[in-house]
Amino acid sequence: MAYTLPASLSAISSHSIFVPPPSSSTLDDEWELLDRPSADDEPLGQKNGRVAIRDKDLIVAVGKEVRMMGLGLTEGGWKVEDGLVGSYKTLQSPHLSFPIHHIIVNTTGKLLAVVGHHQLVVVVLPKSKSGSGPVEVHSIPIDEFQFSKASNDIITSVQWHPWGESGNSLWVLCANGKLREYDILQPHDSIQTFDFLPERSRAAPKFTAIDPLSRYATSFAFGPCSVGFSPLIVYCLLANGDIYLIGPVVPLRTEMPVHYLQTLKTFVDTRLARAQSEARDVFGAGNSGVGRMAQQAEWVNALVSQVRQEEEAKAWREEDGEPKQVLGKSALGQSVTRRGTPSNPVEETGTRVRKGSVRVRPPHLTVSGGPAPGSHRPFLRQGPLVFSPGPQEVANGDGDLEEDQSATDLIIVEVGPEDEDSGDVKGKKKMREVVFGIAWSGGRVDIGVETEMPEIRWMSSRDASPAEPVLHIVESILLPFPNNDPFIIGSNAPTFSRDPLYSDVLYLVHAFGMDAISVRYLVDELNNDEGEGELPPTQVLRLVESAGVPNTPVTGIVSFCNITLGYGLLALASTGQVAYIELDIRSGDSSALLSSKAAKEPKAMIEDQSLLKKPFNAEHLVASIRSPGDKKSPVYNPTATLKERLSDSSKPLTSLTSDHLSALGAVSSQIQSRVQLVRSASQTVENRLDLQIQELARHAKLIAQCRADVTSLTSGETLERANKLLQRQESIQKRVEKVLGDLSVGRQQDGELGEGEKKWFDELDRLDFKVNGGPPGSGEVLAEKAQLLRNQLSALAPIINEAKRREIERRPAYSAKQIKPMEAALTARSEELKRLIKRMDDLEIKVEGGL
Repeated sequence: MAYTLPASLSAISSHSIFVPPPSSSTLDDEWELLDRPSADDEPLGQKNGRVAIRDKDLIVAVGKEVRMMGLGLTEGGWKVEDGLVGSYKTLQSPHLSFPIHHIIVNTTGKLLAVVGHHQLVVVVLPKSKSGSGPVEVHSIPIDEFQFSKASNDIITSVQWHPWGESGNSLWVLCANGKLREYDILQPHDSIQTFDFLPERSRAAPKFTAIDPLSRYATSFAFGPCSVGFSPLIVYCLLANGDIYLIGPVVPLRTEMPVHYLQTLKTFVDTRLARAQSEARDVFGAGNSGVGRMAQQAEWVNALVSQVRQEEEAKAWREEDGEPKQVLGKSALGQSVTRRGTPSNPVEETGTRVRKGSVRVRPPHLTVSGGPAPGSHRPFLRQGPLVFSPGPQEVANGDGDLEEDQSATDLIIVEVGPEDEDSGDVKGKKKMREVVFGIAWSGGRVDIGVETEMPEIRWMSSRDASPAEPVLHIVESILLPFPNNDPFIIGSNAPTFSRDPLYSDVLYLVHAFGMDAISVRYLVDELNNDEGEGELPPTQVLRLVESAGVPNTPVTGIVSFCNITLGYGLLALASTGQVAYIELDIRSGDSSALLSSKAAKEPKAMIEDQSLLKKPFNAEHLVASIRSPGDKKSPVYNPTATLKERLSDSSKPLTSLTSDHLSALGAVSSQIQSRVQLVRSASQTVENRLDLQIQELARHAKLIAQCRADVTSLTSGETLERANKLLQRQESIQKRVEKVLGDLSVGRQQDGELGEGEKKWFDELDRLDFKVNGGPPGSGEVLAEKAQLLRNQLSALAPIINEAKRREIERRPAYSAKQIKPMEAALTARSEELKRLIKRMDDLEIKVEGGL
């Protein structure tokens, strides 16, 4: 019997798209013959990312299959038939014949890069529509000569360049350190190739002291900033943790933002002019970097020249070759005047450039990708980055694993101030920080901050060799792993994933689960001018826990924010199990959230609260929701607001106008304010409930302790011991009473004092007479003698002080002229004594030598 399951984030984990294929076909899907590279050539485990999302489509790689499900078509829910929830499309192509480890959607959402261990295919995704079952799709194999089953090149990282024209620029990094760019329009050969491994590590002799991890490239990242040279630089991570960079690097067909090109030209021209004015001679020009800045200006001017030629060619095409003059403004703000035919007509590509962008290419390449005429210097590979301070050597497992762990993934994000999006930045403008994240197989995550942005450089004698770029490692995080087996941890390959909304949140996926890392407090402290002391640690939260290899390792996550599923995460395990996490969007209402300072120390806040100090007033809490204390807040009455803003609110709605939208906006604002108040009150109730639970637990613990004490006291051995003690105490008391009685009886019978007692009483009488003496005024009392001495001392005190003053006045006062000869004489006498002492020592040595 078929029925419908409502579509939701909690129900998606049961969808049939995650169900593995039948066991009969899993043998080829799970195993892949890898007999070419040796174990030393592959120090890392396989990185996986088998789930992706495209707007309202969920894409999952299962074995050799690529499955696709439309999320926008689930308003009616998912049908459950034969125990399977919902349906999906299977994208079929003859080129999809290898186990899939990673899938990446391009920037336009039309192409999907399907990555295997040695093979790479780009699939043209079908449009979102209903339907299920197999769907034939067009696929494009990338460089079949380089990436095939017989290839030795191991693919370690694949990314789409964000500036690629129509999203067609695909960048592939191999383990041998070669980064290649492929254009989907020219998929058979690479357009550009960059080498990140040092030349000394190319050779692989049988016996070598070179670290094998330094010959294995694991990940790369494009510069994240939108200012300076950052978008033009590519960073590459090696397995030993070294980071190299090369720039300027742009795709063959680049759609560069106009604003960035304008800013970059102003930036390089200003730096060059300042450096030339400060350089007084040839040597000063070399030290100030004028040659390097001139090369940078030439490269940027070449891009500007391409844009001008494009504008001229566009003007001629629009006029159809008419002889009249055409004046206008180019994308760079330069005037474009048509005088005759353009000198270098630009080839028409037939594609429309994105709004706010211009089409450029690397100056050393032609439009077709061949070498451009002229002399072009090769780019300089910079690095490795200098870590100052360096990371901490920590890892899960034994001490040897700290040195054997490998760096697996690199992420670079630009994080701005927390209030930047809301426009609430007051006072001094806060800086945006560039944060690096380096993941290691042993569970270590290095967080670094780039304070000085590197520059683009060429191999040239005009460029002096400055110091290597510096990266400040501010923290090394150790993620806890449930299994410390070296083999299991060695096969672990953590990878980073970005949050769709917030740049300060990173997700790290590894075989044992998924962790969320927040660098918000770190960036806020760096932007705090009044901050002192140590930087706050990053926040780490384990979101998904898995048993890891070889049971159920996590093989991919996807973070999303859409109208169908909301804002959350999906984590996929190798067995098809899915874990979902629903996230909360940060609210812009500061009254509904804790302040940053309070949020940093939540434990201290809870400890300050008490059930006795501040009584819980439920009536006041309810009243604060019904009538907020803020006088500016409108009274909550959506119906009255709707009637006030819409005079025809009671009539049937035939058309939607701006007044309706405005009224709905006002009503929505009131509802959101009330929701925030309810959330705040709910949080207060939850905090109170937590305190009550803690107090109840403490009471239960005390009661249990009391019961245990009572039980121990009421035991038979304790009672017997107490009875024995009481009986012994009674016997001792009787004996003491008997001894005291005998002593008193004996004293009464004697009637005389002993010899010692008589001496004691005589001594007491003598002391009494000495202290009190005879009759008052006789002078024999000790108190009277003390008073007489005090009177005599007070009478002699003035005389003694006067004698001291006269003695001081009679002392001779030596002037400076008298002191200097005395000091000289003393110095001479001391020098003479030193010579005599030294001479005596020499004589003693000689006498001892003679003896």
